[in-house]
Parts: sequence; structure tokens; C-alpha cells
Amino acid sequence: ETLPTYVATLHAEEGKTGGLDSPEAFGEFALQCLEMGYPGFKIHGWENGLVEREMDTVYAVGESVGGKMDMMLDPFNALVTFGDAVKVGRACDAEEFFWYEDPFSDGGTSMFAHRKLRQLIKTPLLMTEHIRGLEPHVDFMVAEATDFVRGDVMFEGITGVMKVAHAAEGLGMDIEFHSPGPA
Repeated sequence: ETLPTYVATLHAEEGKTGGLDSPEAFGEFALQCLEMGYPGFKIHGWENGLVEREMDTVYAVGESVGGKMDMMLDPFNALVTFGDAVKVGRACDAEEFFWYEDPFSDGGTSMFAHRKLRQLIKTPLLMTEHIRGLEPHVDFMVAEATDFVRGDVMFEGITGVMKVAHAAEGLGMDIEFHSPGPA
């Protein structure tokens, strides 16, 4: 059975030439991925938390492939403050990103902060990669702190992820699987 996939980039390579060393390089790579037939492109941006650099990357990818493929952003908790996350989230809104994942330095664990972020931006959030157990996953869903749920077989096991998937299904939400490894 064929499953749809998306490209997930490595983190940007600040100070190196070639590769993903600029916002424009991300846009060019997204276009190459579109031409190869991928339906989605996920940015793992700049590990240094520079808001303007992250926003420039969002705009470059949007200009390159916006409206032609799903675009996602995962700063991997690199943005320092909630305000930084709002600024980058608004850039995602402008480019109509499909989701915004683990934006700021709380480690993806604050239900209140992410619910508040959802109230301030339009781009859906994908959270729960950095929490463990069924109950915290369900808490994020019920607290409206995420729009998509992350499930990870390596951390939760097959049975644990199945429980999270059933809970998400019961609430009408999608689960996105991560790092399946040998499972």
C-alpha cells in the first residue's frame, strides 16, 4: 500500500555554503521536492531562534511553492519567547501553512500557552511530540492546545500510540506519526 509522504528538511546550516544555508535555499529545495512529486514540505528551520530568519524562510518557501503543496514549519522549540512564536505563526498564516509544530522553548509541554497561541494565529498547531503517555495527549486535545496530535511508537510503543490514535479519532482529530523506527 502506498502512503502519502512529505519531505522534512534537516535544520538550516548557518554559516555554511551550499545546502540549506539561506531562506532562498529552502525555497529552491521546496520547489525541487514539488517537482519530484512530494505533496508536502516541512521546514526544520534555524536552531538559533532568530525570528526574522525563520520568518524569511517561511516567506521564501511560500513564494516558491505556496498553493502547490502543503507547507509545514517545525522550529523544534528554537524560538525563545511566546511573542516570537506569535510573530512566526503570523508569517505561517500569511503563507497559508498547513501546520506549525513545536514553536517555542517551553519544550512543547504547556497546554495553556499553546491554546493561547491557537487563539492568536490561524495556522493549525501540531503538538504532543515531547509529551509522554495517553493522558497528557488527551489533555492537549481536550484543552484545545493542538489541532493535530503527534504519535511516536518509539516513545509510546505500538499499544500506546494506538490508544492515542483512538482518542484522536474519537475527538475527530488526525494523528501524525513520528519516528516509527523498526516498529
